[in-house]
Amino acid sequence: MNNEPIKCVAYSRVSTLLGQNPEHQLTHIRRFAEARGYDLVEEFVDRISGAKERRKALDALVRDARAGRFKVLVVSGIDRLARDTRHLLNLIHELDGYGVALISLRESIDFTTSMGKCTLAILGAIATLERELCRERVRSALAAKKLTAAHTGWRCGRPVAATGEIIEQVISLHERGLSHRAIEQALNKKVSRTTVTRILQGRYKNPKKSEPQLIEMIEPKIDDLNGSKMFGFEPANKADNKR
Repeated sequence: MNNEPIKCVAYSRVSTLLGQNPEHQLTHIRRFAEARGYDLVEEFVDRISGAKERRKALDALVRDARAGRFKVLVVSGIDRLARDTRHLLNLIHELDGYGVALISLRESIDFTTSMGKCTLAILGAIATLERELCRERVRSALAAKKLTAAHTGWRCGRPVAATGEIIEQVISLHERGLSHRAIEQALNKKVSRTTVTRILQGRYKNPKKSEPQLIEMIEPKIDDLNGSKMFGFEPANKADNKR
């Protein structure tokens, strides 16, 4: 009878943008492995978004699974492993082919059983939904910013390098015969030489002049907020005109 403990590995993924510490996840995994009597042979840590399918530590984990170096993979939560349903299911199927079982502590699910695999598909779909909702919140926030841009002066993207006053100074200095480099130096490098070239070639747009275009671009979105498209009915004034 073989009394050797089952070899397992831990996988932790954190986001570098949020400054998370993988030790919070690994501590729970170590305690679980000790309680189960598993031999924790390796800890894999990725500092990258869960939307990325190719990750350095995850790829190394799959290679070790292919080589038969462990039999159980323990994660703190299913979203640490993957957030895309297709990627998650493919990964579970690949690990299963190597004889590796997955255990997720947060969901308390053993994915080797039929019920566990069914629950896995549901949880994967929820993770995908969460990601899509996050994208929608970001898009909605940007749309709201654009709607108020004409009044607050907020602009999406990098800050404006050249104001209208600087553009006039660049043109004036150029008419005096100064080179692009000399103009950059004369303005104490408030704008780069590339920006000076764009201004003189007429390819740099003054934000104040392009503001009406921005208002014209976002006006249809304001109508959508009134209900014409977003909620599937026409505003009251249009309905009255049809009567």
